[in-house]
Amino acid sequence: MNFTTRLVLLAVFACSTTAATPPSSSTYSKASFVPLAAPTITKAGWPSAANHPSRVQQQIATGYGTELFGRKKNAGGSSGSTVKTAGVPPVTKNGKIQIKMLTSVPNIGQAGDIIFVSSAVFQNQLQRQKKARLISAEEVAKLEAEKQKEEAEATQKAVDTKKMMEEVMFESLGEECSTDQDICGVALTMKRKAGPEGNLFGGINPKMIMEELANTFPDGSWEGKQVKLTDMKDSDGKDVKKKDIKHTGEYTCVVKLGNDVDVTFILSVVAEE
Repeated sequence: MNFTTRLVLLAVFACSTTAATPPSSSTYSKASFVPLAAPTITKAGWPSAANHPSRVQQQIATGYGTELFGRKKNAGGSSGSTVKTAGVPPVTKNGKIQIKMLTSVPNIGQAGDIIFVSSAVFQNQLQRQKKARLISAEEVAKLEAEKQKEEAEATQKAVDTKKMMEEVMFESLGEECSTDQDICGVALTMKRKAGPEGNLFGGINPKMIMEELANTFPDGSWEGKQVKLTDMKDSDGKDVKKKDIKHTGEYTCVVKLGNDVDVTFILSVVAEE
């Protein structure tokens, strides 16, 4: 028996011995089969790009494209957040949209102004910098109503202030007042140091007069840009509004208290004793 024949016989004997002794049941356990999720198949027979296994694994790892982390698209198709409005479309006029300024911007508007601007100016400049917002017609109407109410209250305060000053003037009427005079009776008296001939040591300007009015009539309406001294003349009728009062005497002054509400009164400047 040659060497090759002997190797063949040994191999056959080994195989028959292994088959005769089956493995113990405790050595192996039955495996369960888990089918793979089938990707969406296109007409060409390949998985779609959106559902390709490699893309799905990447989305799971990064969170991109999922509802939790993804960015929803707005109606225009672009991603990103949009400005919340009152639920109604903005007011448009001549191709522009109505907005309310939140801060003052040179060459555009002041804070609180309601104006019309182009969509490009609003989106590229004002909206991004949070300097303006869209405003609906209903909100504009509400603001106008509030403004009219405030103006009515301010006008009533101005009328009450004028009446207050006129009562003081009536109480101070003297025998020197004649019936043909437009106004007589002192409403405000200011004392200043003066020389023997009545020259004041320091002048009296419009700002000082307004401050003295507020001190003398604390219940009056003296706040607001519309309240200001508009006219001041001396006893000879000369305009001294643009000049400081330099001499004792009586001066006729006009103060604007509000819309269409002016009060004319006499300012008496006397020397301190």
